[in-house]
Amino acid sequence: MSKLIWLHDYSVQIPAIDNEHKLLVELINEFSSSLDTHGAFQAKIVTESLKKLSCCIKQHFESEERFLMFNNYPDFDAHKQEHDLLLDQIKRFEQRFKTEKKAFNEKMLLFLKDWLVRHIILHDIKFGVYFRDKELINNFG
Repeated sequence: MSKLIWLHDYSVQIPAIDNEHKLLVELINEFSSSLDTHGAFQAKIVTESLKKLSCCIKQHFESEERFLMFNNYPDFDAHKQEHDLLLDQIKRFEQRFKTEKKAFNEKMLLFLKDWLVRHIILHDIKFGVYFRDKELINNFG
C-alpha cells in the first residue's frame, strides 16, 4: 500500500501540532511497513508498531485537547468525541489482533490513514483558523 505523505494542505499553522501530525504520518507509514513483514516475528513487529502508534495518538490527543481546553475552543466537546471514537477503534484493533491473531488488512490500514487525513482537514484545520483569527497561536506553537 502506498505511503501516506504529509502535505502542506494539512497544516493547522500551529507548529507544535503540525509536528505531532507529521510524526503520526511517519508512524502510520511505519505501521504499514510492519504489516509487510513475514515470518515468525511478524506478530511481534506488528504489535509493537501498533502499540507505538496508539501511544503516540493518545499523547497527541491529550496535547491537542489541553491546548483546545486552555484556549476555550467552542467546539471542544465535539472534537474530543472524534478523538474518543478513534481511540475506541484502535483499542478494538489491538484487542482483535491479540485475541484472534488475525493479521491487519489493507482495510484497517486504509481506515487509519483516511481517519487521520479527514480529521486534520475537517476538524483540526478548523481550530487552526479559529485560533489564528483570535491570535491565540502564540500560547502553544
